[in-house]
Amino acid sequence: MRFAIALALALHGLIHLIGFVVPWRLAEIRGFAYSTSAAWGRIQLGDAGARAIGLAWLMGSLAFVLAAAAVWQGAARAVQATAIAAALSALLCLAGSPAAVAGLVIDILILMGLLVAHWTGWLARVGA
Repeated sequence: MRFAIALALALHGLIHLIGFVVPWRLAEIRGFAYSTSAAWGRIQLGDAGARAIGLAWLMGSLAFVLAAAAVWQGAARAVQATAIAAALSALLCLAGSPAAVAGLVIDILILMGLLVAHWTGWLARVGA
């Protein structure tokens, strides 16, 4: 079970790389056009701002990969690392919307899953 959860978190983190490579113009990805605006076009960032947000996406990717490693290893801070990665990712997805709405939904599901697992005691039973 830990491996499956870790794999899902790592894959979600790798998908965050889209938010880095597109503003830095390292790759063109269909459905993710280069843009200098955020939050449904309501915030104008300019090229430098888009690249700064791109760096935040790169850090979000790293956060999820580290959380995945913590989950896989059964580390004491795996739940906290996952919660922090998902919360920060949700903010990035809001900024990257509408293109990142699917990621926002996934982040909300991760956070809800952590809450349900905590409330039901599942985390304690699996040693998290």
